[in-house]
Amino acid sequence: MMSYIQNDHVDYLNDVSREEFNVLSVSKVMSATDSVFREMYQEMNVDRTVILRQTHFNKREASGGVSKEKLAEWLETICYIMDSFTVPLLKKAAETIDNQTGRIDELQREKIDDQQSIIKLHEEISKKRSDELKDVKSTVQSTVQSEMQSYSAIAKKNCPTTPLTRKTIEAAVKRVCDQEDRSKNLIVYGIEETDGEMLQDRVEKILVEIDEKPVVRDCVRVGVKRSGATHPRPVKFSLSNADHVTQVLRSARRLHTKEGFKSIYICPDRTVQERKSYKTLLEKLKEKRRSEPSRTHYIKNNRIVSSDMKCSSSGGENGKC
Repeated sequence: MMSYIQNDHVDYLNDVSREEFNVLSVSKVMSATDSVFREMYQEMNVDRTVILRQTHFNKREASGGVSKEKLAEWLETICYIMDSFTVPLLKKAAETIDNQTGRIDELQREKIDDQQSIIKLHEEISKKRSDELKDVKSTVQSTVQSEMQSYSAIAKKNCPTTPLTRKTIEAAVKRVCDQEDRSKNLIVYGIEETDGEMLQDRVEKILVEIDEKPVVRDCVRVGVKRSGATHPRPVKFSLSNADHVTQVLRSARRLHTKEGFKSIYICPDRTVQERKSYKTLLEKLKEKRRSEPSRTHYIKNNRIVSSDMKCSSSGGENGKC
C-alpha cells in the first residue's frame, strides 16, 4: 500500500472507513476521484466531454502540455485512492451483497416454511370445522327428531280423535305455545274503571288482601272501552313465573270473604277457545246445581266434580243436612 499523500484531492477522504461499505464513504471517494480528473482536464485544457487519451499526456510542456512532475502526482493520487479506498470498498460491497443474498435466501426459505405451516394450519382448521359441522348436524337432527316426537305427542294429546296431519299438528303446537305464553298471566274482573287509574297499585292491593305479594308487571285493561258499558273491562297482569300464578289462583277464592272485594274475581289468562269451553262448563255447572241441589258441585281440572254434602252435627240424628 502506498504511503499517505497530502494534497487537496485526498482531503475528501478524511474519516472514510475502509472497513465498512456505506453511502457516505462511497460519496467521499467519488468526490476525491472527481477532484483529480477535474484538475487534469483544466490543466490540459480539455473539455470534460472528451475522453482523455495518450496524445493528451504526450503533449510537450512547451506546446501547452503538463509537466512530468504533475503527471506523476496525478498518477500517484489516483493509485492511492484506488488502492487504499476504492478496492477495499468494492470488496466490502461484494461481501455485503453476498450477505444480503444469503439473508434473502434464508428469508425465502422461512417464507416457504411459513406458507407450509399456514397451509397445514388451514387444513387442520378445515378438518376441525368439518368435524364441528358434523356434530352440529347430528345434534340438530337429534333435536329435530326429539321435537317432532314431542309435537306428535302434543298433537295426539290435544287431538286424540283427529287424524294427525300437518294442519292438526300446527294447530296443536300453536295452542300449546299460546298456553305457555299465557302461563305467567292472570286476569282480574270487577276492578272499577277510573280516569288516571294506577292499575298496578290496585292489583297489588287486591293481592295483599289474600296474603300474596309477588312482583306485578304489565298491568293493562283488556278490550276496547265503550261508552255506556255496564261492566268494567278486565285487567291483565303478569307475574315472574307460572308457579306464582298457581299460588295466586289458590288464594284467590278467599276474596269472596273479604269486605269490599266480593265482586273481584281472579282467573287464568285463557285463550278464546278456552274461554268458550269454560263458559260451556259453567253453564253445565249451573245446570248440575239446579238438578242436584243436595250435592256439592264444583270445577276442578276443567271438569265438573260432584260430592255429597256433609251433614252438620245438629242434624245428624234426623239425617238432614
